Order: sequence, then C-alpha cells, then structure tokens
Amino acid sequence: MIGAGALGCEYVKAFALMGIGCSSSGNVTVTDNDNIEVSNLNRQFLFRKNNVGDSKSKVASQVARDMNKDLNITDYKLYAAEETETIFNEDFWKGLDFAVNAVDNIKARQYVDSQCIFFNKPLLESGTLGTKANSQMIIPKKT
Repeated sequence: MIGAGALGCEYVKAFALMGIGCSSSGNVTVTDNDNIEVSNLNRQFLFRKNNVGDSKSKVASQVARDMNKDLNITDYKLYAAEETETIFNEDFWKGLDFAVNAVDNIKARQYVDSQCIFFNKPLLESGTLGTKANSQMIIPKKT
C-alpha cells in the first residue's frame, strides 16, 4: 500500500480487521515518506497527538498490528518512485498479489500504475480531494 494518510489509515485498518497479511506467507507493506502533523489528526484516525513528528507508515503499521497480533506488516518511510527502486525493485513487485494507491499526488499514482501494468499486478487506485473521493480497480489487460 502506497500512502498512509486518510485513505491509507482506513485501508490498513481494514486489512488488519479482515486478516489480510496474516497467513504464514502473507504480508502487508505500507510506505509513506511523510511524518504526522497536527493538521492530520482530524482525518487520519490511527494517529494521536503524541504521534506528531513520527513516520505515518510506522505508526499506522504499529496501530494495525495492535488491532490484529497476527498481522505481518512492513513499513517504509519512502515514496514509490524510480529513485527508490533499490527497495521497490523487481523482486518486490513480482512478490505482490496486488497494490493499493492511497496517495495525494499524480506523479506517484502514475508511477505505481506503470509498475502494476509492467508486472501485471491488480491496482486499487483511490484518492481524495476535499470531500470528494474516487476509487477504481484496475486489472492489467482487462480493465
């Protein structure tokens, strides 16, 4: 999952409660290069005032693990882009069952979309803008 803001918090909570990533071979990977700010607290419900300044992906992963002790979750404080392909490399993308975009910028969305198409991975694309939201499931070569 790329992004641990408002949508990302909702998704990571849902994954934990549904048991996604809880099998012996399962894992949820969450990445966000941002830190928690006071202005996030009203809509990014996994975070509390004492988390201000901490990594969004790290705190979201810790809270999700508290919700489900069987959750296997890995967090990165990185953005997904060509510059981070030493981490998000070919083996990483090949190892995914699907990807989730919960990001707030077009460049990141386009990068993840291109990787999912190249590696033939389904992508749950989503975003918000104020009170508006969108989501779509993208299946390479089918949708």
